[in-house]
Amino acid sequence: MASQGPCKAIFLLVGHKSDLQSTRCVSAQEAEELAASLGMAFVETSAKTNCNVDLAFDTLANAIQQALQQGDIKLEEDWGGVRLIHRARAPRSPSGRQHPGPCQC
Repeated sequence: MASQGPCKAIFLLVGHKSDLQSTRCVSAQEAEELAASLGMAFVETSAKTNCNVDLAFDTLANAIQQALQQGDIKLEEDWGGVRLIHRARAPRSPSGRQHPGPCQC
């Protein structure tokens, strides 16, 4: 039988558009309770304001790394696993605002 990769998936519940408080449909408490009941973390993000976007990715990557270290996820033949690459943060403009336009990642 061929290998199917890891036997456990790692999930993160992400609430998006947290900058639009006036149109909120789900409270943060309700989302946190749902995430806890499903055994996962919860992060609210806003791509518009760049709030917690990096935190969401870091939280998920750290959970995967921890699962690997604890043996919850095992690396198998032909499965590359996870590679964490830490990049230096780009300096902000003197005004503290980032330049508009497409992402230059």
